[in-house]
Amino acid sequence: MATTTNFGWTTPNDTDLVKDGAAAIRTLGNGIDTSFLDLKGGTTNQVLAKNSGTDLDFKWVADATGIPATIIDAKGDLIAGTAVDTAGRLAVGANGTFLTADSAETTGLKWANVATTKSFTLLNSGGTALTGATTVTVSSIGGYDQYYVLISGASAGANANIYLRLNTDTGNNYNLFGYVINVGATYSAGGFEPVNLSSQNKYRLAAQGGGGDGTVSGGFTIAGANTSGLKMITATGGGKAAGFADHSLASTVGYYNSATVITSISAFSDISNFDAGTMFIYGAV
Repeated sequence: MATTTNFGWTTPNDTDLVKDGAAAIRTLGNGIDTSFLDLKGGTTNQVLAKNSGTDLDFKWVADATGIPATIIDAKGDLIAGTAVDTAGRLAVGANGTFLTADSAETTGLKWANVATTKSFTLLNSGGTALTGATTVTVSSIGGYDQYYVLISGASAGANANIYLRLNTDTGNNYNLFGYVINVGATYSAGGFEPVNLSSQNKYRLAAQGGGGDGTVSGGFTIAGANTSGLKMITATGGGKAAGFADHSLASTVGYYNSATVITSISAFSDISNFDAGTMFIYGAV
């Protein structure tokens, strides 16, 4: 008797005189039935898997290769890894919350509210004294998205202007817009000066009074400092001489036009060396 090519089921030879066709068909059918016996049975949600390397040797098993739908309990649930080759459920968060990484959580994730305020840290402990040079620089302060630079009691000689520089950049990359008021002992409308300055090599804070004993105080806020985009700047400051005989007030907005992230901040005087004052630099991520 002949057999089939792949599974060896018995069939009549081409030259056989088949006297009982039903028996031949039954023999072939029984061979097929026996070969596919492992395909019988199984229960709901089981899958068919190989039991060995033998042809047609299968078995029914629970589906361990996929993630069962029963892991999901509610609309919006997420499936997340909890360990090697292990999945878990992260329940949907409250409306308006955002998914964030947290290694302390079972899934390594959690739903949280987005922080609406920045937490500032003083980067130059105790402040940096403004003395002995026209430019005082605080370096190695990169990695912060926002900076607040506070200038307190700066002095560099009569009528000195106090400026900000970033990354010790003396190129024409500073732009500022706003107003300056320069007055004597009493206010005069003529002392009001609009500021519209682009492509400057420094960013102005305020001017020291006409007397050598004057000071300048104020601050700069710098946003976008850790990006390759524009760094937006706002500044407010004032200067005075002793007895308020001569004083000024400035308030400006502007930007630093550079693709380089901020890693150092400088206070700069255009008259002479600083002889007094302190610079405090705060950073927030």
